[in-house]
Amino acid sequence: MTREVARKLIHLAAVAIPAFVWWAPAKLSLALLAFGTAVALLMEAARRWHRWSRYQFLRRTRHLLRPHERHGIAGATWMMISFFLAFLIFPARVAVVAMLYNGLGDAAAALVGRRWGRHRIPSGKSWEGAGAAFIVNLAVGLMVPGIPPVAATLGAVAAAGLEFAPLPFDDNVRVTLGGGAALWLLALR
Repeated sequence: MTREVARKLIHLAAVAIPAFVWWAPAKLSLALLAFGTAVALLMEAARRWHRWSRYQFLRRTRHLLRPHERHGIAGATWMMISFFLAFLIFPARVAVVAMLYNGLGDAAAALVGRRWGRHRIPSGKSWEGAGAAFIVNLAVGLMVPGIPPVAATLGAVAAAGLEFAPLPFDDNVRVTLGGGAALWLLALR
């Protein structure tokens, strides 16, 4: 549980990004997201191709990484990529909600699921965690100005479902881009 809390603190810290995007000018937001994504990708490249970089990276992050992230792309990198793409694809308010689905909803799912999850599916995720993600995602959608309640509900269902579903692609991408797409395409257009 301690490792999962530490991982989810990264998600909670990432809430600063959509907060910045909400208030900052679009060009500055784009520059920040592009820079963060470039840094994350450079770190991934460095740890793949330089032994010293890999050693330093793993020495500092091994306790946070899931087994597949040690040799694959880290979840934090996927998060930066998905935040950048959300900003490029969606209107600003939808991008902000999509990022918050990841930062808050995904964290709620993991923490509630680990602590109180009793009804699990084969992937290890719990219905209790999915319910927590839905509630947090719905609250996020309802709090952002310009998001109608129906849109907030559909986006929350999609983001929670994509986090819960045992799909092969990283959940940071699925939750952010899938939840944002549902919010935008199903309810706001």
